Amino acid sequence: MSSEWMKVMLEEISRKKAEAEQARIEEQARAEEQARAEEQARAEERGRIDEQARVEQRGRPDDDSAQG
Repeated sequence: MSSEWMKVMLEEISRKKAEAEQARIEEQARAEEQARAEEQARAEERGRIDEQARVEQRGRPDDDSAQG
């Protein structure tokens, strides 16, 4: 009886460890995906800001030609 109980408890411990490891792996994957998405959003925002600056720069007269 004691060895059967021990076997059941060891299986339960093993199962819980496996579930915890799987949960940790899934959480890490979610965190990495979120970090990638945030980085991509920052890169896209920098691109929009850079493009807007280029458009605004093209619309301004050059400093040299305005004084000449």
